[in-house]
Amino acid sequence: MVVKIGTNIQVLKPDNRWFSAPVETDLDFLPAFSAISKAVQIALRKGLPLAYFDSLDEFQDRERANAVLLFQATPPFHAKIRTDLTYDVLNPKMLARLARKSRRGLTRLLAPVEAKLRVADLVELAVQYSPRQAGVIVASVQRLARSRRYLLGLLRGEGVLVDALVQLGGAADLSPRRKRARVASFRKKWNFQLRRMCNRRDFSFLGTSILEAATQALASFQQLSSVGPDRLNCPEPDPGRPQTSNANVL
Repeated sequence: MVVKIGTNIQVLKPDNRWFSAPVETDLDFLPAFSAISKAVQIALRKGLPLAYFDSLDEFQDRERANAVLLFQATPPFHAKIRTDLTYDVLNPKMLARLARKSRRGLTRLLAPVEAKLRVADLVELAVQYSPRQAGVIVASVQRLARSRRYLLGLLRGEGVLVDALVQLGGAADLSPRRKRARVASFRKKWNFQLRRMCNRRDFSFLGTSILEAATQALASFQQLSSVGPDRLNCPEPDPGRPQTSNANVL
């Protein structure tokens, strides 16, 4: 939900469904916040690169642009344990695995980028963003500290956004004053992060659409939970046992 103040200012205000969201000790926590995290990640990958590249001049700084494009191409993290809802940026192996998984998506993303730059008569620059350059871009982000820093900042930022949503859960029985305090804390974290997660540019205006996507994921979970809660109470995998699934885990 967004509350409008005057004509231009909007204040994020999560609706009451968030106060009934599962807490980390609930069996429903993982399936609920796995879906919520995925919704946040998808909304970020849709909105932030589009806003970042509102000017073609941004493609001139290839180290930054490559990081944003690779972020856009990364598949959303699929949570399998409750302590890891988004990519672990402290895992030294994460970036290499993520780069491998993102190359195909990046190749698809580059085709319209190249076309847009050619239409703008930026032919030399367009060559640097052709689909054939996908491997070069991935390697560049991995190799150059500045590009890595931007990419990891984006991945770290989405983790902060999801964690702020987690902190809203379990507040249904709190006093109105304590509920307001939780909402204020949530709003502060989201606005701070969206204003600084990408080259200190202010993307707080994306908070509305991201929160709406997350709320829709929560509402869908709550609806399914009320119909068939047994379907949602699946045990978490034992980290000490080998997984039978052949799915790749980042």
